[in-house]
Amino acid sequence: MEPSMDRTGNSSETLLERLGLAGLVARVRELEVPSDGLTWNRFCGSLLFVLVVLLFLSGAFLAFYYTPAPGVAYDSVDHAQFNIPFGDVVRGIHYYGWNLLLVVMGLHLVRAFLVGGYKPPREFVWVSGVVVMLVVPAFIITGDLLPWDQKGYWSTQVRNSIMATVPVLGDFLVRMLQGGPRTGIVALTRFYVLHTIILPALLVFLIGAHLHLLSHRGLSSPLTGANTARKRVPLVPNMINRWLVLFIAVTVILGLVSWYWPAPLGDPADPTDSTFVPKPEWWVLPLNQLVAIFRGPLTAIATAIVPAALVGLIMALPFIDRSKEQHPSRRKKILLLGSAIAVILLALAVMGYIEHHLTPLE
Repeated sequence: MEPSMDRTGNSSETLLERLGLAGLVARVRELEVPSDGLTWNRFCGSLLFVLVVLLFLSGAFLAFYYTPAPGVAYDSVDHAQFNIPFGDVVRGIHYYGWNLLLVVMGLHLVRAFLVGGYKPPREFVWVSGVVVMLVVPAFIITGDLLPWDQKGYWSTQVRNSIMATVPVLGDFLVRMLQGGPRTGIVALTRFYVLHTIILPALLVFLIGAHLHLLSHRGLSSPLTGANTARKRVPLVPNMINRWLVLFIAVTVILGLVSWYWPAPLGDPADPTDSTFVPKPEWWVLPLNQLVAIFRGPLTAIATAIVPAALVGLIMALPFIDRSKEQHPSRRKKILLLGSAIAVILLALAVMGYIEHHLTPLE
């Protein structure tokens, strides 16, 4: 096959050499990955990457029309959603994409836990994945305030009050985020910078570190045939083509959902309306219910001690369970512990849903 020519008559290969990219392109073309890296039972990681790319693209579109100033922020979001062609679809993809991202992250973590994906030599692959999961909720927390509607404003007030109860660092974190005693233009600007610059850069770095560790430590071995050679396929074009198919399918599905069920946008924020009580989102219901249980001087148990203990336990799991067994049937004790924690979290979520979403306000 003859090399393609650019406008000046030079081959594309010569152009790549001039740019110093020929070697990099050659190495990428030589990369091979396990053929089961993107299959029906092991696609959560690829789906997570698809959702992150979609969120970055849709967020960049919305940023073109957004103005981080109280009052004007609401109008800019309203304009982007209802006056720009397909603006409602793009904002819907952004809104539903975050919810789906949290679900898929949970499934990804559960699958890795069930198949022993944290076992040696993949300890730090697990740890880096957990760190990525801890960063994602920060996107939602900072993004909720940006539309400057009632729900976003008062949800931020509730979160700030919960954060203030964290021992030692609570008050400092609230002052740093708000930039003053109230949630106003300084807070909105800082949330905007965090949401669009600092957190995306941090997430890209952490995902890169996770993929780097994954490339060196490999995918977790299948539960059957772990001692057999695993078939490998070229990254380009085989695995990239599979990923593109997944990307297109997810984009179409989220686009259709957004078309028929547009992302919610409530009334403009009214800082004087202290009677507005925001309902917590599904992913934060267990924490909200813990705060409802441990009140007053015990609040720190719900806001700091329990979450820190749970995160610490999850991150330390590879160093606690040192056995080489991966099959679930031979890891009954650790699976029982994980199931007990999951049941407690589910029970707290159900209690929180009943209290905040089904019980009428007095």
